[in-house]
Order: sequence, then structure tokens, then C-alpha cells
Amino acid sequence: MVDWRQTFENLKRRRPDLAERACRQLLLDMQRRGLVDLDTLDEQIAMALKLVASPRDLDPNRPKPKLPSQSSAALHELALEHAARHLAPEQIQATILLVEKRQLAHEGARLAEDPDTPIPVLRAKVHEFVNFARGEAVAPPEDVLGIRAALVRRLLTDQLDFIAVAKQQIKVSEFGHVLDHMIPTEGNQGRLGGKAAGLILAHSILQRARESGRLQAEYRVPTSYFLPSNGILEFIEHNNLEDLINVKYKPIEEVREQFPLVERLFKAGSLPLAIHEGLREMLEKVGEGPLVVRSSSLLEDRIGHAFSGKYKSLFIANRGPTARRLAELENAIAEVYASVFHPDPIEYRREHGLIDFQEQMGVLIQSLVGRELGRMMFPLFAGVAFSTCEMRWSPRIRRSDGMARLVLGLGTRAVDRTGADYPVLISLEQPTLRAVQRPDEVYRYSQHEVDVVDLREGQFDSLPLTNVLSRVGRDLPQMSKVFSIYRDRDILPMVGIMPQLDPRELVVTFDGLVKSQFPRDLKRMLDILQEGIGEPVDVEFAHDGEVLYMLQCRALSHGTAAERVAIPSDISAARKVFSANRYVQTAQCRDLEYLVLVDPRDYERLPSRDAMLRVARAVGALNQVLPQRRFALMGPGRWGSRGDIRLGVPVTYADICRTGLLVEIARKKGSYLPDVSFGTHFFNDLVESRISYLPLYPDEPGVVWNEDFLQSSPNALAELAPKYADMAETVRVIDVRAASDGLRLQVIMDGETDTALAYLAPPTGKP
Repeated sequence: MVDWRQTFENLKRRRPDLAERACRQLLLDMQRRGLVDLDTLDEQIAMALKLVASPRDLDPNRPKPKLPSQSSAALHELALEHAARHLAPEQIQATILLVEKRQLAHEGARLAEDPDTPIPVLRAKVHEFVNFARGEAVAPPEDVLGIRAALVRRLLTDQLDFIAVAKQQIKVSEFGHVLDHMIPTEGNQGRLGGKAAGLILAHSILQRARESGRLQAEYRVPTSYFLPSNGILEFIEHNNLEDLINVKYKPIEEVREQFPLVERLFKAGSLPLAIHEGLREMLEKVGEGPLVVRSSSLLEDRIGHAFSGKYKSLFIANRGPTARRLAELENAIAEVYASVFHPDPIEYRREHGLIDFQEQMGVLIQSLVGRELGRMMFPLFAGVAFSTCEMRWSPRIRRSDGMARLVLGLGTRAVDRTGADYPVLISLEQPTLRAVQRPDEVYRYSQHEVDVVDLREGQFDSLPLTNVLSRVGRDLPQMSKVFSIYRDRDILPMVGIMPQLDPRELVVTFDGLVKSQFPRDLKRMLDILQEGIGEPVDVEFAHDGEVLYMLQCRALSHGTAAERVAIPSDISAARKVFSANRYVQTAQCRDLEYLVLVDPRDYERLPSRDAMLRVARAVGALNQVLPQRRFALMGPGRWGSRGDIRLGVPVTYADICRTGLLVEIARKKGSYLPDVSFGTHFFNDLVESRISYLPLYPDEPGVVWNEDFLQSSPNALAELAPKYADMAETVRVIDVRAASDGLRLQVIMDGETDTALAYLAPPTGKP
């Protein structure tokens, strides 16, 4: 039998204020159920204390007598007396416990709202609330929402739209888990940053869906630790680097020139003692094994401001003595901190009106998902998935189908444009509808290198697929889901053991995987996240061959769907500039005044890497001086390619962010091939910045390429960017108005017919 009196006496001894509150709550509960009348109790107390001689002395037209302080004790005694008479012991016990549970919720919220509350104190209070009377007392919804909202504001963000969602989804116990995994700093004011906040919220949304039976697919989140955003401010002060804070206000060219020095200064610095010791303790807990050190800035992964790929995420081997592992981790964190001062995020912030925001960088440290095979660590496959498909490679694909980019190994090759490699692109609702169909193109446009953490070398590396296969042999699980066989110019499925298989015949297609339940399970997760967050989402993930891991989640930047406009049929051949008939999106670019052309034939003749880098700098300079959204950039293969810069001009976001149209040119001769990289960080930037994209194959039959206009029009490079006048043979800048007697370049793209046309016409006045 429940001994509620002992519970009450215990509470009265520890917290007499709460004991009084419990008595009041008992009285209110009994009055609500019609078991007692408070006015009658007042009369009994007044008579007991001889404040009145009889009940009739309590005239309703006169003020009731003031009750002395000892009346409270009398009232409490009456409350307990009536409770014992009218309520079951379990009911009294529950009320007493609930009072203390509610108080713990109030105290937790109050501590969370105070930015000076030390994290250990907040952590202890959160756990005290969660563990108190577990299964016996449940705090009312309003108190639970109150402490959740306070914890969201303290740890994650002050964005009201995020708080409105997060307070409904993230349990207080889940905040306790987060607090257990926070790296201590000297101060207490930091938040975890956008990447960490997005992951925490997404995990909670999916957990609620699993609890309700709306999600059956299994998934996990890798072991994660969080270094709060105030850590970078403490690092800057600790290393006397305060003079760098206002670098963001310098011209972008100065920012670019100074960044290598800034990065060296950060990497030469040391972390404050509190962070240093916190990281040491973390490494002792997680042990040896590769880690991913991810940026998590306060501005990152916000709705409409994703900062995709703007900051560093680094892989470390985390092997050997603790001192060596700690030095390796701290070096990576310093490099992530330095990326705040890179020209790309600074230019991005300027473009989005965020330059005056005091950027702070949190760090998310995660265990690497994967298996150790052949002295390498990597997932079986990884990638990025989108709940909606903003750029579609076929008119049969619907925006709601969603899409994913899949790679063997680490997911870096799925989100970056790297070398001559091509991830597998699938529509999640129509996974067999591929961007590439012909067997020879399937092989050519496939993945030829694999990103791994090479444990033998102790570092991240990109290795040829054949090398990886020779090192892992047949230990790689589920090979039939990843590979097909390219033989006799045909794509064949892997069947059985196939002992005579030549690794050189293997091509990464994921044909087996897309025919499994995986695309549907992934789309279901994305739909649940989109419903919970209220916006389309993208998720980075990895699979170790057994379980899918969610690595991060952000609200997806999405453009307004363009209305379809028919391509005019009455344009004369002389006024047509170029056309396209593959991978065309529905869009229009009106009244373009300039056209910047880097012809692949000129680019491939450049004598050195330095010359190719100088082309990129020239494009960046033009991006700063040409009228925003009134010019087009046309160049070879892959704009912004990381790796072999012979495949495309090595620009970054800061070099192209003001253009209205980005065209990638593929010639039959040469190796400049557009990458249908819908979903990379690079293409997220295009969508978010409202930059249209068009791949162009000028050597294909029926395609327009006005050689005379593109090659013979006067070159305005020396006038607009005199510093780069020496690049005039490679970088052509056409002033459309001057070259066409006042006309403008109009570009109409029709995704339904997969055709596009750029032509000269009078200005339309349309945006």
C-alpha cells in the first residue's frame, strides 16, 4: 500500500514550500470534484481560531476576517484530513509527486533561460526532472512545452519557426542526452549551431514517427558530440586574433588573398584549457576509430540560408596514443573555425543580408559510419536525398518524387563535384528512371574513385575503384546491390558468386539497391521529416551494409516553380545564339546584357594549372562588376569542380553568385562533360540563389551554336576587368547590347519538351 504520508513528510522536510503547494492542489482537486467546499473550510478555520463566534458572523456584505499566518497550517491539516477521507492513497501520492515534478520543470526552464547557468548545472536539473517519479508523475503538457521551448532557445536557436516545431518533437530526455555529449567551454552562452540543431530535430521527428507506427524502417544516428558556438570566440581571444573579426567587411579580393594566412594563424593556435580537457575526455570515451569533424555555425542550415558546403567538414583517422589523437582533432577544429573567414561564406552572407550577424561556429564531432575492410574505413554506400526534386532530368519526374545521389564509400563524392566521377542519381518514386540509359554512357558516367579513410596512411583519401576492390576482395557486403557488370558493351546484373569476375568489369550502378525497399523507405523518412519541419528537406546519410545512418538534415532551399513559356518559332537564324536539348529545366532568363564565355577549345589549350586558376579569378572579378542577374556564364564541363581543374573552371560560390544563368559546355572532342549534379552543394547554391542552369552539347545534330556571334563579337574583358586583360584569348566578355544594336539575350528553357533557345531580341522589361 502506498504510504503517501511518508512522501508528504519527506517533501515537507526538504521543501516546505512545495508541501504547502501540494496541500493547495489537494484542496483544488477535491473542490473540482465536489468533495469539499472552500468557503466552508474558511468558516471552520475562522471558528477554530476564534476569529468569529459563529458562521452567521461571516456576513457576505462584510469583508471576511484576515486569516493569520497560523491559518495556513490549519488549512493544510484540513486538506490532509479531507484527502484521507475522500481520496485513495494512490491519488494523494500522485498529487504530491506531481507538485514536485512541476516544480522541477519550472526550475529547469528558468535555468535554461538564464544564459549564465553553467552547463553542468543545467544538465543535472534536466536529468533530475526526467528521472523524478518516472512512471508515477507526468508533468502537464504546458509545463513540458515550457521547459522544451526554454531548452531549444538555450541550446539550439531563437528562430521562432524552429522553436514552434522543436518544442513539439524533442523530448526533455533527448535534451538530457545532448547535454551529456556537450564539450565544456569556459563560458556558457554558446549554442550548438544549425547542423547539430537540424540533426537533433530530425532524429526526434523520426523517433515520434516510429513510436506512433508511422515509420517502420530502421535507422540510427552516429555517436555525436557537440562543441558549442562560443568556443570559436574563446579560441580567438585565447590566441589574440581579435583583429580578424572584421575581415568580413573588406573587399572580397582582399578576403581571398588574406585567407591562407588567416587559416595558418588558426592552425598555429591552441584551444583553451576547458575545451582541450573536454576533448581529451571525449576521446577517452569514444576510443580509437575515424571521426568526422563537421562545421555547425549559428547561420548554417537555416530555412533559405543553408550555407551548403561553405564551411569545412574534415575526416580524421583517430588512431594511436591519446595525445596524438587529441592533437589531430584540435588541428581539425581549428581549420573548421578558420573556414568562417573564407571568402565563400563571407560573400554568401553579403548576398543574403547576413554580413552584420556575429557568426559563431559550433562543431559537430561524429563517429564515422562504415566498416573496416582492407585497412580502410568507409560505408558501403552514402549520399544525399531530397524530399522534393527541384531540378529534374526527365519530364516524367514530378517535383514530389524526391531524389537521391548515391556513391560507394564516403558521401563526399555525392555532395561535391569531384574529378571525372559521377554518382548515381535516382528519383525515389521512380528509381529505375535514370539520368543515363545507354550502357556505354552508364559506364562512362559512373563512379571511378572511392573516398575512404585509409587506416594504413592514417588519412582521408580518394582511391581508384579498382584499388579499393583489390584491397577488400570479396569481403565487401551486398556487392550485387552496388555493382553491375559492363561486358561486351552491355550492363549485366551480378548473379551468384561469379568466381571469375574481373574487378575492371565492375561498374557502380546500385541497380540491386534501387530495386529493393530502400528507395521507398528513404522517401517515407523524407516525407515524415518534411511534414514535421513544414518545409522540403535534404538529408545526408550513410549505410554500413546493415543499417542506415542519418548524418544531418536541413530545410531544403527551393525556388519558385517557373511557368512554362513556349520557345518562339519565328526567330531568324542570325538572332539565335545557342540551343540545348538535354537535361533542360523550365526557366526563363530575360534581358541578359552580358555573356561571359570560356570556350572549352580555348581552355584546354592553357599551358598550366596557374593559367586555369587565373581564368577562375578573372571570372570572379567579372562577377563583382557585371550587373547582378543580367549576365550569363558559359564554360567547359563542370563549373566549380574540385579535383582535376582541367575538367572545368575551378570557381567557388563567391565567383559566380551574381550570374543569372550558368551554362556548362560539352564538346565531343575533349573530356569536358557536364555533371548532372542536381543535389550537390554547388547546385543547392544555384537553386537558393535563383541561378538557372543549362548543359549544352554544341556538337550534337540540330543544336544551335552561333560561332560568329560568340567568337567574333568584341571582347570587353580589358575594359571591365583590366587586371585580367592578358586572359582575353580564353575569357570572352560580350556586351550584348553593343554587339547587337541594342538587343538583349533572351533564354527560354522548356523542361517539358527538353529544349532551350537563347536568342537576341528587344528588351522585354521582365525580371
